[in-house]
Amino acid sequence: MKILIVGSGAKEYSLAKLVSSYEDTELVFVAPGNQAISDFANCIDIKADDIEGLVDFARINNIDLTVACSEKSIFAGIADKFNEAGLMIFAPVAEAARITSSKAAAKKFMYKTKIPTPRFGIFDRENMAIDFARKSSKYPIVVKTDAHQHGENVYICDTFVIAKRIISDLFDAQNKKVIIEDYIQGQEFSYYVVSDGYNAMPIGAVVPYKYVLEGNGGAVTSGLGAYAPFYMVDRVLEAKIFKDVIYPALDELGKNGNQYVGILGADMILDRSGNINVIEFNPFFKEPDAQCIFELLDTNIMHVMRDTVTGSLVDEFNEIPMQPGFSASVVLNAGNYPGEGKFGSVITGLEEASENAEISHFNTLKDDADNFITAGGRTLVITSAASTLEKAANRVYESINDISFEGKKYRKDIGKTVFLGC
Repeated sequence: MKILIVGSGAKEYSLAKLVSSYEDTELVFVAPGNQAISDFANCIDIKADDIEGLVDFARINNIDLTVACSEKSIFAGIADKFNEAGLMIFAPVAEAARITSSKAAAKKFMYKTKIPTPRFGIFDRENMAIDFARKSSKYPIVVKTDAHQHGENVYICDTFVIAKRIISDLFDAQNKKVIIEDYIQGQEFSYYVVSDGYNAMPIGAVVPYKYVLEGNGGAVTSGLGAYAPFYMVDRVLEAKIFKDVIYPALDELGKNGNQYVGILGADMILDRSGNINVIEFNPFFKEPDAQCIFELLDTNIMHVMRDTVTGSLVDEFNEIPMQPGFSASVVLNAGNYPGEGKFGSVITGLEEASENAEISHFNTLKDDADNFITAGGRTLVITSAASTLEKAANRVYESINDISFEGKKYRKDIGKTVFLGC
């Protein structure tokens, strides 16, 4: 198979490396990719949202399957254009993906379909948002923008004074919509399914670590670590998720002819009473959730994606095979992520660390001596699997000790703490 992967982050690195190892893979192209990916795949200089350029490349090079990992490409309608051109693509069409691109659209969608979600308000005027926050009877509350940005635009406000400042800042930054919702105490987790538009199969439940500080303090980010599977997702809870979330979402989208094809992720909160509330939807695996799932996957992911696109998923698979055990991922940052990052520091110890862990490159470059250097922000994702979560986490941190670069920062409690009900 000739495969085209669209995107440039660590999840694209992980997927491209995995796909390159399959016997039936002929060529792997990544657009635009990154310098680290070019060590084992062919990076092409086409931007993720240059849809016409990607269509032309896929047609000229006889690509068998394109996988859109990049949200930018999905939201730009890559699936629509590939479908029109008669090219196979694993990604939802833009209208179906709207529940993942707009938090306001997702909230309205969940309200309409009775999918459980925290009580909310959507505002396009600053004074109305502030008045809603003033009248909130229970703090903390959550303030977020409409754009889907995985964390950096989500604020947990403990008081009205803080909420008012955040709301004003967001509108001053030209955000057209602000969402305010109740804060639900419990354990956040991400639940992923593969969907052909009519049927869905689970492919992983991941616990993310989004806060900057150990113990879940500080700013909310796009993700600084994760582990899988989430041990509290048993068959009973899984059945509840499908009944209350997955099937209602797929059925509603299908009513309008917008069948959702691809990975659908749902970020949820599980409280102590066993209730679930959906925070938002995702159009592909997030970072570093992808690394946790890929590490446990026990089948050819390209076959799963190909059969999904052709509508034969349930004919070929009774379930998506996963290895027993646990995986854990830790993100190494260069500097004060999500603040200003450290650029140009040489990274050492990658070869030693790779003996017991998978290393995925996020923001790295190569210098004139062919050394990997930091490029700011989230830099590397270190992942390992083992029979227990404790062993998986220990392997990751042992490998992290082998890696050095100036400004290296990371959370030290991934897979070692449980926050349910905190």
